[in-house]
Amino acid sequence: MPLVRLIAQLYCIPAILFVPLLSSPALGGDVYRSAIARQEGEVLRFLRAFERVQEQLHPAKFTQFQADLSQMVGDLFVRLRSELNTLEPPPERQDFHRTWLEAVGLLDTTYGIFVRSDQAGFIGAFMQSRSAFTRARYLLYEIRLDTPVLHPYWVLPESVAHLSTLEKRTAAQQHQVGISHHPPSSNHGAYSLYVPEQYDPQHHWPLIIALHGAGGANNEYLLTWLRPAKSKGYIVLAPKSLGLTWAVEKPEPDVVSVTSTLMALRERYAIDPDRILVTGLSDGGTFSYALSASRPNLFGAIAPVAGVLPPWLDMQKAVTLPFLIIHGGQDFIFPVAVARLAHATLVENGLKEVTFTELPEWGHAYTYSINETYILPWFESLFE
Repeated sequence: MPLVRLIAQLYCIPAILFVPLLSSPALGGDVYRSAIARQEGEVLRFLRAFERVQEQLHPAKFTQFQADLSQMVGDLFVRLRSELNTLEPPPERQDFHRTWLEAVGLLDTTYGIFVRSDQAGFIGAFMQSRSAFTRARYLLYEIRLDTPVLHPYWVLPESVAHLSTLEKRTAAQQHQVGISHHPPSSNHGAYSLYVPEQYDPQHHWPLIIALHGAGGANNEYLLTWLRPAKSKGYIVLAPKSLGLTWAVEKPEPDVVSVTSTLMALRERYAIDPDRILVTGLSDGGTFSYALSASRPNLFGAIAPVAGVLPPWLDMQKAVTLPFLIIHGGQDFIFPVAVARLAHATLVENGLKEVTFTELPEWGHAYTYSINETYILPWFESLFE
């Protein structure tokens, strides 16, 4: 099994994970299988690199990130697409091939939008490239069981050895698991949902409400929580604001939308009522304060990231809730002083469990590693 060992060595993945996938006749001939395995490795490298760009993006660093990414990627997607157009997938791999080709095309679009934008188009490049990046990853998640090199991308490093268990559905599973997207209704706005594939209704599951920032969307922000949720067994609800962003000055309609969605989910899934946890980025972080002030008894903890504490909220209603405030020292939208003030205000209002983490080098960007490194361990520590 030389191909298995080679891939395992190159990407530090336990070779045993490849056996049921790469030895399956459904994967087609050796030539096609080998070509896709090579492409997976190159796509994996880009996924991780572009995530880092999303996390560290700052107007002052935009052109440097463009140059670094351009140097790393070069003609990668031209080569990948050219090879895919010459490959002849086995008949049973036609659907896989179309999905893979579409995902690679979207990653090419992601890259092109980002590196070809000028400094004046910084915000647009960030938003548009993020949208294409999101669509590509949803396609890749659909075919994750047929992409063994990429499969570990969807979990935390310490969970790679348990991938087969994390993907195993319980017997006679009647609930919708995995990722789903839901349109708005008369009771609530649109939302995206992740339910771990190993969901078992015999157990109560913690739930994270993940609130997108201004200009963001539910389906995009859900992906910042997918790895920790899949690895550690969390349901994730990513609601969409009723307007372009969360209505913080008059929050009640958005509060009702989110809580109505939550109540509907509690009727369908076995959710632990003591471990309903709220976090959000930027305007989503700001709205997490509004949720905690409006419905404090619903939630177990609040973790706003790069948000602002609105001065008109009565935070004494949330006096029993633990808070983790995270903010970047280089934030170019909401200066870190607003987070320091939020921390001081919560303490003055009598909240006993308020932690403030200032990240000196971080600006105002996406939160993959922040969720995984700071927020998830904090959530877990509250219920040990």
